[in-house]
Amino acid sequence: MKKIVPDPPTLEFTLSLLECRLAHAVELLRCATTTVYESADNLQGPPRHLAMAGMHLITQAHLTLDQVLDQWPVMSTEVGET
Repeated sequence: MKKIVPDPPTLEFTLSLLECRLAHAVELLRCATTTVYESADNLQGPPRHLAMAGMHLITQAHLTLDQVLDQWPVMSTEVGET
């Protein structure tokens, strides 16, 4: 008898895929930071301040994702133990 519904992905595969997606998000934020910085470099006054505020938000998101990735091996080990 053939099984109609496939087995769900393993936890290890799911964590690996999530880690790849997080790393990709970090790279996207790095590109966004460069784009906003270069754009702000050509502005003056309030438009520049607005662009730099956007850069600050992108940087904060980038730092948050970096912290998650820095803790990733610890998280993977803890998940594997449970």
